[in-house]
Amino acid sequence: MEEIVIAALAKIAENTVQQVGRWLCYSCHYKSNMEYLKNQEMTLRDAQKEVERKVKTASDNGDEIKDNVETWLKKVDDIIKKLGGGEEEAESRNSNPSCLNLKQRHQMSREAKQMVGNIAKLLEEGNFVGGVSHRPAVQDRVTPRNMDYMNFDSRISITKRIMEALGDANINKIGVYGLPGVGKSTLIKEIFKKAKEESLFDEVALANVTDNPNLSQIQEEIADMLDLKLDPNCKTERVRAGHLRARLEKDKEKKILVILDDIWKRLDLEEIGIIPSERCKVLLTSRDRHVLASEMVNEENSFKLNALGEEEAWNLFEKMAGDFVKDDLNLRNTAIEVAKACEGLPIALVTVSRALKDQKNSKIWKDALEQLTRSHPKHDTEMWSPVYTCIHLSYKHLGGTELKSLFLLCARQGYYISYRDLLRYGFGLRLFDGIHTLDGARNRLEYLVSKLQDACLLLQSPRSSEEFYMHDFVRHVATIIALDDYNMFVMRGDGGQKAWLDVDLLKRCEALSIHGGDHIHDKNLNEIECPKLRYFYVQCESRYLKTRSSSFQGMDKLEVLSLRNIQLSSLLPLANLQTLCLDGCELGDIHWIGELKTLVILSLAGSDISNLPGEIGSLTGLRLLDLTDCSKLKVIPPNVLSSLVKLEELYMRNIKVQWEVEGPNNEGKNASLVELKKLSHLITLEIDIKDANNLPKDLFSKELERYKICIGHMRGLYFWYRGEEAGFSRSLHFKLNMSSSQLDFGIKMLLKRTEYLYLDESNSTNSVLHELDREDFQQLKRLHILRSWHLPELRTSLKNLKVLIVHNCEKLKFIFSSSIARGLSLLEELKIRRCNNVGVIFLKDEEDGIEEVFCRLQTLVLMDLPKLMSFLSTRETNLEGNDHDLQVPLLHHQLSFPSLKTLQLAGLPRIKHVWSKEIFRFPNLLKLHVARCENLKSLFPAATMAASLTQLKSLEIRDCGVLEEIVQREDGMDPTTRILFTSLTSLSLDGLPKLKWFFQGVRTLESSSSKELHEQGGTLFGVDEVAFPKLTNLLLRNLPKIKHVCSKDPQTILRFQNLQRIHISKCASLNSLFLASIGTCLKQLKQIRISDCGVLEEIVEAEGGETVGRMLVFEFPQLMMVEELSTTAVVEETKKSGSRGAARGKTIFSFALGRRYKLMVMEEMRTMPVVE
Repeated sequence: MEEIVIAALAKIAENTVQQVGRWLCYSCHYKSNMEYLKNQEMTLRDAQKEVERKVKTASDNGDEIKDNVETWLKKVDDIIKKLGGGEEEAESRNSNPSCLNLKQRHQMSREAKQMVGNIAKLLEEGNFVGGVSHRPAVQDRVTPRNMDYMNFDSRISITKRIMEALGDANINKIGVYGLPGVGKSTLIKEIFKKAKEESLFDEVALANVTDNPNLSQIQEEIADMLDLKLDPNCKTERVRAGHLRARLEKDKEKKILVILDDIWKRLDLEEIGIIPSERCKVLLTSRDRHVLASEMVNEENSFKLNALGEEEAWNLFEKMAGDFVKDDLNLRNTAIEVAKACEGLPIALVTVSRALKDQKNSKIWKDALEQLTRSHPKHDTEMWSPVYTCIHLSYKHLGGTELKSLFLLCARQGYYISYRDLLRYGFGLRLFDGIHTLDGARNRLEYLVSKLQDACLLLQSPRSSEEFYMHDFVRHVATIIALDDYNMFVMRGDGGQKAWLDVDLLKRCEALSIHGGDHIHDKNLNEIECPKLRYFYVQCESRYLKTRSSSFQGMDKLEVLSLRNIQLSSLLPLANLQTLCLDGCELGDIHWIGELKTLVILSLAGSDISNLPGEIGSLTGLRLLDLTDCSKLKVIPPNVLSSLVKLEELYMRNIKVQWEVEGPNNEGKNASLVELKKLSHLITLEIDIKDANNLPKDLFSKELERYKICIGHMRGLYFWYRGEEAGFSRSLHFKLNMSSSQLDFGIKMLLKRTEYLYLDESNSTNSVLHELDREDFQQLKRLHILRSWHLPELRTSLKNLKVLIVHNCEKLKFIFSSSIARGLSLLEELKIRRCNNVGVIFLKDEEDGIEEVFCRLQTLVLMDLPKLMSFLSTRETNLEGNDHDLQVPLLHHQLSFPSLKTLQLAGLPRIKHVWSKEIFRFPNLLKLHVARCENLKSLFPAATMAASLTQLKSLEIRDCGVLEEIVQREDGMDPTTRILFTSLTSLSLDGLPKLKWFFQGVRTLESSSSKELHEQGGTLFGVDEVAFPKLTNLLLRNLPKIKHVCSKDPQTILRFQNLQRIHISKCASLNSLFLASIGTCLKQLKQIRISDCGVLEEIVEAEGGETVGRMLVFEFPQLMMVEELSTTAVVEETKKSGSRGAARGKTIFSFALGRRYKLMVMEEMRTMPVVE
């Protein structure tokens, strides 16, 4: 027991000694511990500073700081705070150790020991071998610079189409191209963002290629976004490409999108390390469509980004310029004009709006407008410099002098640039290197034009395939380049006398274009001195500028002279002149023209000549002669045309020459068509031959490549069919009094190659189409048949037909059989008019199966077909019956029109139903016009049918005498049914005497106050069943049953929030347009026109409870015009009560001052006080 106690006491003593020892150790080592802590603290501070320096550098580079680094810095900060915060306090802890008692020394020494351990751990953790940061997630690094720009419908639409293509497993390369500065980079950044957000791809990488591509840099950018570290010491691009390829192909389950922005020339994707596949797709952007094609991007997978429309452009400009543009009405009109001058080009809109942001001085805005619209803007200004640089870069990358010269030639033309003019001027300027024939020049021009179009520097005109135009900013830049680098000057019509060039500039000038020279004095033109001039163009609009023979004296280098609407008495011999165009000029005697021996191209189109001078026959080098529209021309001397042995192109349409007929009766006063057979080089011919009896046998040779020939008198239809044939290089117009057996070999040969055929068989005993061989129409694309008694029963001859027009064919009972219809797989446009016996369009052989033979049809017009009962019928159907109660829809449910965009129906009295309830196959319909369908009671058989037309933009219904409703209500219809016309912008209802409402849904029916109201109707748009969120134009005319446009439900007007124009006429029962509670919602309203509405008293109706005599005022900030004609009192002063007959409260409205408007009211308005 004693031993146990002794042992225990010994153990206690030992532990006590150890504890005392440790306690004394802390006290004894106080100084060294505190010194060590000081050193460690200084080391930690140095480490903190180094890490903070790296963090700042990484942040400045846009990197994200790692979470553990931020945690470490916080821990360090906490320790330093515990230590006292500053270095001076750290020194003070060691300065007076003798003042501390033993207990304090022990405590502080122990804490120092512990702190040293903590610091040591932090120092170890602070060794960030992998760096303090990482590149941010790609979706955070790549965002559109302007989200307002991406919210426009045009950008949303193309984004949607690109995303759909990216989601297609069969597509691995996609391209986007467009004008410089149109917003391609912004668009693809939105694509980048969406591809990640919608989980379409697991990883997305983007690299900017630029006009001077660096493969190593491109590889680095892609690798960086994929978190791949390429060896910086590796100088071989091929090795780096291998590493990148391995990374892209590493995970077979991952989908990767690589975006290459701003490509200028073909890239070898494999050299970069990219192999496109279903799992790894590539999106490329370029200014040049040809570059995308060189990357094997199919045309259908290349998306063109167009400039913004006027409305979208203004919205972007307004947001960027600042709110004051909305509020300051004095500036607003000028701001709108400035925005218009930017022509929808985003780079211009953004640059100009930023330069003018919050600028309230109207003079500065007017100066900006002048800078943007002047003929020769200065490119070094704040507004012009970015735009100029962007477009000039595209010019620099045009390959070769030919392309650049053509680009500058285009800039010297008018707004619309004619292919014809480019050929004639370009050939005269010897622009086409090594080309000596017009045919060769055409081929070269076709190539060069396509290159400019691919580069988006030249755009296709909406008017004709043979015209182009330049974006205004592209033209401005080209004009600057032409003047600065080549002494080429362009003067537009608004310049006037002040814009006339100074003498020194004229002496240097090599090309001078004057458009709209009405403001130029005759003396300016007659005293001009331009010894270096090679190209001279003058065009007057409304008057004839007079010139003298001396006007062109000293212009020995002149190669191209084009005068339009000029009085020209004579012309001095110009030794170098190649092209002379005197279109629309007053010429008088032009015998002097024979002295211009170097002429290659001569155009007298539209001039007043009546006799072609025989001296033209001496111009044996002539390759083109144009006499089009010389309506006074009656005489062409014999042997003049046959003397032009090098002639390649001859144009003689709409002239009055009476061609001589070879034989004993030839008087020798006029040329004979036989002369044309001597022109062995002739490959282009345009001619009208009014009398087919004047046709020599085999006049037309197989050498003709382009022709527009009219045989037979068309009685004033010349300009009409000339418009229709635009875009076709080979067209024939026949008004025949012969059968096919009388057609000679030359005409039959032309028929086989014709693209557009207009055939009037009113005087023919047999149908030419029916008798010709099956293979005769292989190239026919447009066929217009007039007064034919039979259409061809040919299975394959019309396989390339795109447009078919059948007009006034009285004997036809149907248009197609199944065999013909199935041979028209490319048909895009079908128009049937005034065929009084046609009962069906498509006569089907068998009963079953949905017909998809018209899968490419985009336009369908059926007009004035009094016996038409249905589009499709079988042979068993009785088409000649008179059963008006037969419930046959026009468009059978077995038909499918997936591409149809335009549907026009007019003059179809037997049609009671357009659609059957089962048909919903019109997904792309944009325009629907219905007129004079006398038995049509409703247009859409069901709400679901109407709601399926999601793309419909224009709906017009007129002169349908029994139409009661637009959309028919079905029994048992879902009470929540709502029709949303999501895209409709224009609605026109005209001449519908029995129309009660647009659509009477369940809620409208329930809200009707009585059965009588339900039966009679009166409110056009009910409670909330129909909505038009994009409607801008509303026309209501001749609707005698309509009393109110909208119901009294305040929600109604929310369906018209974008309405801009209202035109109401001859609505005899209409009391008012809108309630006071909803009138204020029409903020976009710009125009109201009202006429012949006899009982209409108020545009905005005062609601119940309004105090008599109260003046109600509404602001319509966009309103520009209020026009009221022959209506008793639409807007009047509030009448005071107390007179005989209770006075009713009237409402007026005000609109923003400073806007253009027209106000026409009756007598009661004259004393009304002005409301502002």
